[in-house]
Amino acid sequence: MFSRSAPARYDTIVAGAGIAGVSAAYWLGRTGRRVLLLDKKGLLAGASGAAGAFLSPRLGRGGDLQQITNEAYRFALAFYSRTVPEAFFQKGLVRIPKDRRDAQRFSGFEPFIDIPHRRVTAAEYPHIAAAAMEEGAFYFPDAAFVDPMTVARKLTEGVEMAWGVQRPPRYEGGLWRLGRFSAPELVLATGADPLPVPVPYLRIGGLWGERVDLRSEADIPVSLHRNISVSANIDGTVRVGATHVRNDTRSEIERINRLIVDAVALVPGLSDQRLVRIYAGYRSSVADHFPLAGPLADAAAAKEALGVPRRGFSPGPEDLPRIRGCYIIGGFGGRGFVFAPWIGKMLADSIASNEAVDPRVSPDRFLLRYLRRGMKS
Repeated sequence: MFSRSAPARYDTIVAGAGIAGVSAAYWLGRTGRRVLLLDKKGLLAGASGAAGAFLSPRLGRGGDLQQITNEAYRFALAFYSRTVPEAFFQKGLVRIPKDRRDAQRFSGFEPFIDIPHRRVTAAEYPHIAAAAMEEGAFYFPDAAFVDPMTVARKLTEGVEMAWGVQRPPRYEGGLWRLGRFSAPELVLATGADPLPVPVPYLRIGGLWGERVDLRSEADIPVSLHRNISVSANIDGTVRVGATHVRNDTRSEIERINRLIVDAVALVPGLSDQRLVRIYAGYRSSVADHFPLAGPLADAAAAKEALGVPRRGFSPGPEDLPRIRGCYIIGGFGGRGFVFAPWIGKMLADSIASNEAVDPRVSPDRFLLRYLRRGMKS
């Protein structure tokens, strides 16, 4: 934790202590940098603390988003099992279609699933409501979930941290300054909050979600996902959620009640449940649902240098003027604990070696779209 006797000068300041910032700080520390992790409230105070933290693959037809998600998923499984085994619960996941139409979609996805899996039936999982399993399901034996706070505490061991820091960063004299702290490098891991540095080409949205922990004696040996997610029962605790709230006029209490009702309908054994805790927060996401990581560009200087880029034009990272020493990580949506280890390492490696990040996650993709629209917000 931060000590008032510690020096205020660092190599890198990471602003935001959700799982994105925590992972960035962890990997940057391993490059030998002196890192300071800052937050307005505290460790996992927002959406990351409310996450279900399920590690599951993405289904689809083999596109880039599925490929990058599943690469991150494989990395996350290995990383958590090795680094935080006490917080890693590899119980597998039963992915259940919502209805017959959804089951047909699943069948179409199967040729593109590059993750170990098999089809299963209701007979194999008597704890799941039989009606839910009428169309069968896919079982992913390697899927897991983690305990968010245990992970965060482990990854921040040895990382200096300070809470209650709300001043916007300013760049002067070759350093980023936030209050009494300064560093030549600043990583924005501010989640769904407005970016504290002007980046007009990036629109980061927030998706509200709620998760509950229930106490129950229900026998739930594997995690489940249908219209909701239900974890395996670990020492009498089952986590349910998180929800995805868009244009929902119900109150939070109504949504929480519905979440529990749906969980009991999916796993009748949860009828003995007792609500232990409610978690909630905004997840960050961007329009194309890919994660974000990499250096940020100076939009005005890029306009002067590039004008309106033609379709198909793809400048190298070195061709774009940058906001000096400023980087971003986030936009993980509902898969923060899947993306964070891999993307955090990618960003740290990029900062340490000055190499380009994977272009699929680089924020430069939004800069080019912005310039082609004539810089209209």
